[in-house]
Amino acid sequence: MNNFHRLLMVTGFFWISSLAFADEATVNLDQICGESSAESGSVGLSQATEERPSFKLVSLSEQDTFFVDQGFCSVYAGSKAASMPLGSWKIRLYASHSFTRYFNSDINFQSSRYSVEIKDYEWAERGSREFFTPKEWAKPGSNPAQMLDEPTNTFTISIEKEGHEFYLSAFHPKFHQAPGQIKAMSGVIDGIQVDQTQAVNEPFHGYNFRPGESKLARNQFTHMQMLYEAGYGHRFTVFRTRIGNLTYIPHVGVGFMMGQNYSVMVQAGAWWDFEDATAPFGFNGYGASAGNRIEINTPNERVGIFYENRLGYYKMQSRFLDGTQKFNLGFVGNSVGVKFLLHHPKKQAPRALLNF
Repeated sequence: MNNFHRLLMVTGFFWISSLAFADEATVNLDQICGESSAESGSVGLSQATEERPSFKLVSLSEQDTFFVDQGFCSVYAGSKAASMPLGSWKIRLYASHSFTRYFNSDINFQSSRYSVEIKDYEWAERGSREFFTPKEWAKPGSNPAQMLDEPTNTFTISIEKEGHEFYLSAFHPKFHQAPGQIKAMSGVIDGIQVDQTQAVNEPFHGYNFRPGESKLARNQFTHMQMLYEAGYGHRFTVFRTRIGNLTYIPHVGVGFMMGQNYSVMVQAGAWWDFEDATAPFGFNGYGASAGNRIEINTPNERVGIFYENRLGYYKMQSRFLDGTQKFNLGFVGNSVGVKFLLHHPKKQAPRALLNF
């Protein structure tokens, strides 16, 4: 490197340094060193060599200024890479309320009284969204903290590095037998062979009990029902501005469901007497899901809001009265919530420039 080139390089460094500390000007080094030659019409800064200095026209404080780079930008880029702690993870927490639709499916009941298969059995969501309202909070004995448990909420914690995100989620689904169903069913009810279309829970129509009627009053998965998943997603920044950024994350996961099923049936030959059974809390299904998440974050990504949809499929088996029930549970969930960045690797001040 000849003396002239040394002078140009040192001059470029001190020129930028002086501007950075001036009251009337602010220098964006990433913009100066990162823009391509095609955009500036100058020799590319990333290609600057000792024999070929790079000249660039920079607009600063409504003035056009030439910047001569003889290696400054390459040192600056290296210092940025060295100053960031490689291998650091970002940790995020997501909290949301979920709106879930459950798909119809065939279901098989096996018990001493009710051993039937029902086609196209319907599930309904129990959202419990009244716990979000001040009217509910004002009731005597009300506990506002129930809004964290009663509605179908989802909580997720994730760790991410270089766009690769791994997560653990806890979803609190609540679903039960939809009312007013008239379905095709076959099997045995109270010793009577049935193979017909009839009401799953026959409504009261006088005291004329017909043998073989289905009187399944309740079948619900609401108490202590939890779906736990572990999964992977990849973060893509759609765009970034001074006021924030938009990020898209497709993801897949596998998991299992646990809960405490509750079933109720009218006693044989009766109208107003019931028998019920509560299954002990335990494992009742496994499956997988695929989803998408869109985040709107603040510039430092400390806080954000997000929308997520998830398509899931789970093979279920649970207690039913004194027997079991088996079905495939499909659902699509839509969640809206907030996210918080719990941990972010701290940026260090570039030191390589000091050794220039």
